[in-house]
Amino acid sequence: MKKWVIITICVLALLGLGVLFAIIQNNNETKGTELKETTELAKNNFNENNSIETSAIETKISPNAKIIKKEYYKKCDHLKKEVEDIPQKLINKSEEDVEKEYSDWKIEGYSANEIVIYKEYGGLCDEHYIVKQHNGVLGIYKLNTEGEEVFVKDTEIQTQYLPEIDILKLQEGITAIGQAELNSVLEDFE
Repeated sequence: MKKWVIITICVLALLGLGVLFAIIQNNNETKGTELKETTELAKNNFNENNSIETSAIETKISPNAKIIKKEYYKKCDHLKKEVEDIPQKLINKSEEDVEKEYSDWKIEGYSANEIVIYKEYGGLCDEHYIVKQHNGVLGIYKLNTEGEEVFVKDTEIQTQYLPEIDILKLQEGITAIGQAELNSVLEDFE
């Protein structure tokens, strides 16, 4: 019985080697064809100018996109950043359309969901306030882009009851940058 087992193992081993040889032979024949087909495809895709034609997918703006406006003011070194919904007229438009719409802005980033635009100004931003005494109450002034004071409005906070130190400060003017700081200054006098 031992001879029978040895003969069966030998036959199976020879069959396995035959199958392996056939697979290797078939693989070698296919490799040559693939190379030839790829080369022929490359030759067929060249146009008259010897350039390969490709396709590009143009990114269109999504209805849910946001536009981020960054404004830098050189004189005060402030960078304002506002996030807005994309205007209706720019939905499904291309980057070229955005460039036309915001021609005086620099596009820093562009994707289907977010557009970042940037612009520089030479003057001050509109976030500079001065609180002064005006007609017996606290008055709010804003600095324009050239740094000149422009009256905005009077508050209801009367100055006649304030300590002399505060009145002296108000005569010089108390500066505040941003609405939050302005509110804080006004709350100090209430």
